[in-house]
Amino acid sequence: MIPFAIVAAVVVGDHVALRAAPERTAAQQAVLWKGDWLEVRGHRKGWLEVYDHRHDRPGWVAERTTRQVEVVPASAPALRAVVDFVRDTPGSESLGIAYAALYLKVAAKPAIDAGIMVELGTLADRLARRATVVTDPGAAADSTAAEQLEVARSWGMAFASVERDDGIAVCYDGQAFRAALALAPSPSDAATAALALTDPACTPAHLGATERAALAEARLATLDRAPTQSAPPVLANALRIRRARVAAELAWSAARKGDLAGSASRASDAVAAYVALDRAELADDDAAAADAAAIEVEAARFAGEVARAPGSLALKLDPGQPGETCMTVVPKRGPASKPACTFGQVWSASFAAGPDGTTAAVAVEPLPGWLELWLFRKGDDGGWMVDTLAPSTDAPTLGYVELAGWSPDGRHALLARAVRDATGVHHAFESVELATLAVAKQASTLSGIGAAKQWASRDWRRATLGPH
Repeated sequence: MIPFAIVAAVVVGDHVALRAAPERTAAQQAVLWKGDWLEVRGHRKGWLEVYDHRHDRPGWVAERTTRQVEVVPASAPALRAVVDFVRDTPGSESLGIAYAALYLKVAAKPAIDAGIMVELGTLADRLARRATVVTDPGAAADSTAAEQLEVARSWGMAFASVERDDGIAVCYDGQAFRAALALAPSPSDAATAALALTDPACTPAHLGATERAALAEARLATLDRAPTQSAPPVLANALRIRRARVAAELAWSAARKGDLAGSASRASDAVAAYVALDRAELADDDAAAADAAAIEVEAARFAGEVARAPGSLALKLDPGQPGETCMTVVPKRGPASKPACTFGQVWSASFAAGPDGTTAAVAVEPLPGWLELWLFRKGDDGGWMVDTLAPSTDAPTLGYVELAGWSPDGRHALLARAVRDATGVHHAFESVELATLAVAKQASTLSGIGAAKQWASRDWRRATLGPH
């Protein structure tokens, strides 16, 4: 805690030496970093006699490496001006945090608004991202981020290490953003805070399904506090993308718990948020997130679809082992298929029978954002076979494969695929021979697949969020 009515010297550079005497050759007591503060106790020939509270020791520091601040209410406007200036200055996050913390100590209560809290949170969030880069073996290490992180902690900012699939992330705990949302923020500040608090980059990798669902519900409640209608266009788009992704995950988790009505509602929310994107205002930085959202929403959209009327084939669902669903294709005549069981979420509204009654397809989502296609085929002997088609075998992070239509003779299926990997999102259309599941033709666009594009069904064209 800083004593009131003192002169503080704020360190404005990195690798600043705290020395035992006012000389460059004196013994080094500690190394200081941007945002460290020192209590000023005297001056001598260009040096400040100080007490370093973070390291709990006295010493001397070159005056030119600091900026002196009188910690009194009258200093508040000047302190706020510095925060405004360094908010978007890369590498100066810990310095901005220091000035913001000093402002919060001296400003009158009415002057502490959502804006300053969002600035403080933004600085802490960006510093955490800089520190995360150090954990990536392929990235250049930021030699100052870890030290500046300790300076930020000395000002009361809390950070945690979160294990992700791609390593360990440093994450800010978000307290300043939560405080901002409680202070009647402007639409822009509310959007900034809500997006920071719902960032999927800080989701622990090994959360259980129940914990993930609870986290998603909390994130959706946070997003509800930032109305998109009044937010600036770029931020409004970012909110829609985040809402679509969170709602799509909740559609899956609600269905897994047996709440089909809740699942349908969440799926409808996800689709509505995605289709409301203003493409003309979509920022370059948000394009990748929008592509990911399209896959996640597409994988869950069947939760909100209405099942087709039964035709020559029907789908029967039965419970298997705990958490398992078993699917049986039942024809009007002849033997039914053997049960095919999965621990994934079966979207029964996706069930579609081929035109000749010998094939059927159903979408299954084992995990949020990963949609498989299960193909049932009747053999020459009258028995049924089932094959599971995955979006890809190259282990991308997100993907779907879905039925886009049947050929009129029932011999081929038109499939639509999308996968996201380290290089981006890739779309493909395939004409598949149902007798062998061999790909007869493949193209990156529907128009490029030739005559097979005519097989695309009206229902698929109406509902899909992918290219068509």
